[in-house]
Amino acid sequence: MPLMVAALGAALGLSPAQASAEPNGASGAVVVQEMSMKRVGVNREIAAAHGYQVRVDSNGVEYSVKKGESTLFDEVPGECGRSFIYLTAVDTTRHYTSIYTGFSLNPGWSGAILVTWGISIIDSYGASTGNWNDPAASVHFWAKTYPFTAGGPTQVTTSVLYGSNAVLWDGTICFSYGPTATGTL
Repeated sequence: MPLMVAALGAALGLSPAQASAEPNGASGAVVVQEMSMKRVGVNREIAAAHGYQVRVDSNGVEYSVKKGESTLFDEVPGECGRSFIYLTAVDTTRHYTSIYTGFSLNPGWSGAILVTWGISIIDSYGASTGNWNDPAASVHFWAKTYPFTAGGPTQVTTSVLYGSNAVLWDGTICFSYGPTATGTL
């Protein structure tokens, strides 16, 4: 996680001290949470369009290989990347935070061709969502920022929505099961 924290902090222009994860979510803190993304199947249309065929591994999960290619093992690693959510209280006086979310794919996995991503935000004043549908992602690292302002002092909990995913060039569906971050505004 330290490498992800440093990379995210650098992307937002934060010093290493500012980018350290603070588990208590104190006012003004930067909270970084990340979680593994799992391979959950294959989009057959995308796989076929890019010259891949679909097979089923020993765990019963579909995977894709280049047409005509043989595989030595009948099992494909389940982790294809890491998803993250990065919550920082930008201005606690105005109850404003910046939510930075996305994923990075592990080495050896093809880049994403389609991203469907969402976050939920819950505070004392209600609940809302932020959603992105990026049909031309073509990346190994994808991230978006979502500005959020609360109606007053509050705990903010934001989560990557269950079902957020990246469809890779070979058709692999790389699925995120979270994570969740909480901070004070």
